[in-house]
Amino acid sequence: MKLDTDKIGGLNLLSTSVLIVDVNGMIEYVNAACESLLGRSNKILFGFPVSSFLPKAREWIGSYKKNPSSLFSVRAELTELILRPGALVQVYASVHPWPEEEQLLIIELQPAKNSLLLNHNKHMNDLSENTRRLLRNLAHEIKNPLGGIRGAAQLLEFDLKDEEQKEYTRVVISEADRLQGLVDKLLAPYRQPYKPSKTNIHEILEKVRLLIESEFSSGLTIVRDYDISVPDIDGDRGQLTQIFLNLLRNAVEALEEQIRENTAQLTISTRVVHHVMIGTLRHKTALNIHIVDNGPGIPPELQESIFFPLVTGKAGGTGLGLSLVHSFVEQHGGSIEVYSRKGKTDFSLLFPLEL
Repeated sequence: MKLDTDKIGGLNLLSTSVLIVDVNGMIEYVNAACESLLGRSNKILFGFPVSSFLPKAREWIGSYKKNPSSLFSVRAELTELILRPGALVQVYASVHPWPEEEQLLIIELQPAKNSLLLNHNKHMNDLSENTRRLLRNLAHEIKNPLGGIRGAAQLLEFDLKDEEQKEYTRVVISEADRLQGLVDKLLAPYRQPYKPSKTNIHEILEKVRLLIESEFSSGLTIVRDYDISVPDIDGDRGQLTQIFLNLLRNAVEALEEQIRENTAQLTISTRVVHHVMIGTLRHKTALNIHIVDNGPGIPPELQESIFFPLVTGKAGGTGLGLSLVHSFVEQHGGSIEVYSRKGKTDFSLLFPLEL
C-alpha cells in the first residue's frame, strides 16, 4: 500500500517510536526512532510481520478486524518487545487507526525504561569489543612462539635423512604458516591507520563491483540502485574498499547454487536517510547502503554474533572477514546490521553525514 509521504514525513521528527501496519500485520513504515529502538532500518522492516517482535500486536489487529472503527484504540498498554531471541524489553503501546485509511493501524511504542535499550546496546558493544581485545592479546601472545616452532621444524627437516619423517616436519611448517596467516588477519584492523579523506562512495562501489564481476563472469547479476545525490563522505578509501569487497565476496560465496542455476542476484543500493540513530548519537543525515543477495540466508543462531571474530557459517571459513568489516565500519563512526531469511540476506550500513 502506497503511503502519502507528506503525511508520514513528520513522523521522523518524533522521539516516540512509530510503526504503521496493515490489517494483515505487515509493516508498512517505521520512523527513525523506531529504527533505533529495533536496530533495523525501515527498508529491512517493510513487509515484515510486526508480531514477530511485538507478539501482542496479533491480538490488537484481530480485535480491530472484528470491529473496524475509527474509535478503536489501545492506550498505553504494557507489553513485551523482542529485540532479539532471549532479549525482551517492556514497552507501553498505543494503537489507533491511521486517519483516512481504515486498512492501516498506527502503533506507538514507548520503552518502559529507556535505560534497558541503552544497556542492551552497550552490552552488545562491550561484548564485541571485549572479544576483539581478548583475541588481539591472544594473537600477540602466540605470534613469537609460532615463529620459533616454525624455525625449529625447518632445522629439524634439514637434519633428517628419512623422507617420511621429513613429511611430518612439513606438516608442522604448513600449519604454522596457516596459523600465522590467521594471526595476521586478527591483527589487521589494528595495523592499518585510519586515513580519512573526502570520498565518493559510488567510485568505491563500482571498483568493487568490477572486481567481483571479473571473478564471476556468468551466472551472477549485480543490480545497482544508486542515489546520485549522495554527497562525498569522510572515509578511508582502503578500508571502505575492503568493507565492500568482503561483503560482496561473502555474498557471492553464499550464492554458489544460484550461480550454477543462473539465478544469482546481488543488489547494491545507496540512499541518504534523515534523523537516524548511529550508536547513541542521532544524526540529521546519514548514508545508508544495502547489500542484498537472494542466497540461502544466514542461520538464525548466527545472526546475533555474525560480526564477532572467528564466527562463521562456512566450512573452512576463518570468521574474520565480517569482523574486519565491523571494525572498519566502527572506525568510520558508522554501524552495520544484518537481516536474513531464506532467499534474502540484507546487510545495511550507516555512515554519518551530518550531526
